[in-house]
Amino acid sequence: MTIWIPDLASRAGPRYQVIAEAISDAVDQGDLSPGDKLPPQRDLAWKLGVTVGTISRAYTLAEQRGLVSGEVGRGTFVRQRQQLAAALIPPTSPMPYDMGINIAPTAAQADALRVTMGALSETADASRLVPYMPTAGYLDYREAAASWIARAGIEPQPDRMVLACGAQHALSVTLTALIEPGQTVLAEALTYPGVIDLCRLHHLQLEPVAMDEEGMLPDALERAARHHHARFVAINPTLHNPTTATMSLARREAIVAVARSLDLTIIEDDVYGWMKAERPPAIAALAPERTIFVSSASKSFAPGLRAGWIVAPEPLVRPITAAAYATSVCQPPLMHEIVSSWIRDGTADRLMSGLRQEVARRQELAATLLDGLRIDADPASFHVLIHLPPPWRSAEFAEAAVRLGIRVVPASTFAVGQTAAPHAVRASVTSIMDRDALAEALTRLRDLAFTRNQLRGVI
Repeated sequence: MTIWIPDLASRAGPRYQVIAEAISDAVDQGDLSPGDKLPPQRDLAWKLGVTVGTISRAYTLAEQRGLVSGEVGRGTFVRQRQQLAAALIPPTSPMPYDMGINIAPTAAQADALRVTMGALSETADASRLVPYMPTAGYLDYREAAASWIARAGIEPQPDRMVLACGAQHALSVTLTALIEPGQTVLAEALTYPGVIDLCRLHHLQLEPVAMDEEGMLPDALERAARHHHARFVAINPTLHNPTTATMSLARREAIVAVARSLDLTIIEDDVYGWMKAERPPAIAALAPERTIFVSSASKSFAPGLRAGWIVAPEPLVRPITAAAYATSVCQPPLMHEIVSSWIRDGTADRLMSGLRQEVARRQELAATLLDGLRIDADPASFHVLIHLPPPWRSAEFAEAAVRLGIRVVPASTFAVGQTAAPHAVRASVTSIMDRDALAEALTRLRDLAFTRNQLRGVI
């Protein structure tokens, strides 16, 4: 293609901003398409008569807006024009095989909910389910949640807990309470897109920390924290999304040692942790004085039960409670009443046992049907990360899969900053309720991965 050069004559403002705006306009108008490579920074700086630093700032701003992504050693490329979180939201039009979002199979949960709702209509005190409850939540709800969270090795005191409307709300509340706009948050180089979007919404600088097969690297965390003068790090140490990695105890201890030496506050996202029957203790169990522990019932019980939990060091509870009030006043008491009753009467344990067995069977099915492909997987994970054989690129493969009626998420959706995402896609093994339909979708993905010639028919 002809090398794209923006016309800046009619644009006013700082040069780096108007260059980023020109990139945005070019994408909107179709002059730049997904996958197009932007000019090298030095070349564009020379043609526009600006410094290389100006171009670098412009490309960084365009990346923060979700317009482009940088790939180390290859350059900067236009990405699909979408908000990152939108890649994980079910489309409004039906998709025959939607493997884009991690949700638990819900048949058993629906049966349990019918029973519980009937029982609550006879036994629950409706007078406390109708008004606002205290922002932090009723004490008995926090006590029930504390008994569940103790399974992660934590000993949470109810007065150090704040209820939330799911883990995403809990993360948003935490960022609102503790981090000022413009400050830096560190995260795994590939991370949950909800964190990426929240940092954008809160005008925070999100910077990547290098990973290996276990997750975040302690020495990389130390370098990044020193370089960016960061004070906060967000970590998903158990069944990481999207790599499925689980940190060993030794790695968690090393991360904690770095955090203590540099006075970092850790935000631990443990939403998938309950799926592991045997797991290392949560980071919050190792460093309770500097860790905000965030989890929810969404993955372990049912996605529609928007019940989340925040466990924080005592000095942080008050600002977190204030932020929770500012964003929602209080959480829906009925949701937490259901979750609390399930924890107390053993329904939660029964549902978790069944869910673990079902997910393990689906992971076995994926391992069989994706044979020959490199995949990152765990018997307890809701998804697999499928590494694509060359010459596939992840966005191209995801687009081709949609034409076959399958939605998956490109690995680039999870990339922080200029991280070079692998050519891979995340595919949920739990979002398709029927196992035979899941088998059909996995088979189609495998065939597409190995049959490059199918591109002629689907793109």
